[in-house]
Amino acid sequence: MPILRRKRVTNSYLAYILHITLALLMCCQCYAASVSGAKTNPSNASCPYFYIPDSVLTGGLELAGEVVPITRPDVKARIEFQINFLLFDARSVLAEWLNEKRRYSWIFDEAFSKQGIPKDFTWLSPVLSGISRSSNSRLSPAGSWALDRPCSSAEGVEMHDDTWRDDRLDINLATLCFSYRIKNLKQDLGAGWLMSSVAYVLSAKTAKDLIEKWNSSSVWDIPLPDNIEDMFSRWAAFKIIGTHRSVYGLKISDPAPVTYDNLTSIQLAKDLPVAEIAKFVNVSPRLILELNPKIKLNSGIFPAKPNGRLENHSIAVPSSSGRVLLQKLQESGYLLPNVNR
Repeated sequence: MPILRRKRVTNSYLAYILHITLALLMCCQCYAASVSGAKTNPSNASCPYFYIPDSVLTGGLELAGEVVPITRPDVKARIEFQINFLLFDARSVLAEWLNEKRRYSWIFDEAFSKQGIPKDFTWLSPVLSGISRSSNSRLSPAGSWALDRPCSSAEGVEMHDDTWRDDRLDINLATLCFSYRIKNLKQDLGAGWLMSSVAYVLSAKTAKDLIEKWNSSSVWDIPLPDNIEDMFSRWAAFKIIGTHRSVYGLKISDPAPVTYDNLTSIQLAKDLPVAEIAKFVNVSPRLILELNPKIKLNSGIFPAKPNGRLENHSIAVPSSSGRVLLQKLQESGYLLPNVNR
C-alpha cells in the first residue's frame, strides 16, 4: 500500500507542479515588484514562490485540535501548492475570504463556543464554497456552510427553504445548523474533527468505510478523493496565510465586524417589502438584503401569512435603527395589534 500511496501522490502533484509553474510564469510580472520581499525563503529567482514560514515548520501546526504533519514532504507540498494558489490564482478571492472571516467571526465564535466546536472551523467556511459535495438532496449546497438541506427542529434549529426565503443563507441559523451536524457526526464516527469534516462533505457511511478500509482515521494518512484532499490542504493554507499576513506581504485592513439590531417575534398584518424597510431606516435595499440574506431576490418581502399561517419574523437592520423600524412599522399598520414585544 505505501507504494501505491506514493505513486498516487506523485502523479497528482506532477500536475500540481505543472499548474503552479504556469501560474507563476503568467503572474510573475504582475506581482514580482509588489511581493518579492514577502518570500518566506530567499531566492535568486525574479518571480516569487511562497513557502510555509519557518516558524510554522518548527513550531508545528494544528487544525481543529489535530496536529498536521506539516514537515512530511507530501503534506508540505500540498499545503504550499494551496498557499501559492490562494496568493496568485485566487488573490482577490483570498482578500474577500479574509474580510468575510473578520466580519462574521464573532457569530462563528459564539456558536462554536456553546457547542464545543474548535475555532479553526472559521477558516473552513469559505473553503467549503469551492468543494463539491455528495448529497441526495434536490437542493444545491448554499450559504456559509454549504448546507445541502436546511436543518429541522429535530436537529436543534428549525430552518426553511420556500418561495420567499432560504434559511441556509442566514449566517446565524446556518452556523447553528453546521455546529449541530458536525458535532453529531463526530460522536457518530468516534473520530476526530477532521474526519468528521470528511463525513460532512461526503457522508457518515463513506467516512466509516474509509476508516475501516485503511485502518486509520488520519486525513493525512489515508487516500481521500481529490476534492477532499484539496479541502484540507487549502484549509491549512488559508489559516497559515491568515495568521501570517505580514510574511506574505498582505496589507489588508480588517473591516469592522458586522453588527446589527435584530427584531424578533415580529408578526405582520400585511406583507412587508424589503424596500419599505430600507425607506423606514434610511438605507439602501441592498444593505437590508445583506443583513437578511435569507430573503430570496425574486420575493423581496417578509410575508405576513406564508402558506396561510402567521409567521414569527426575525428582521435585522443596521445598529441603532431597530427602535426606529419598530415605530415605523406600528405607525404604518404593518404590525398586528396587541402583540407583546
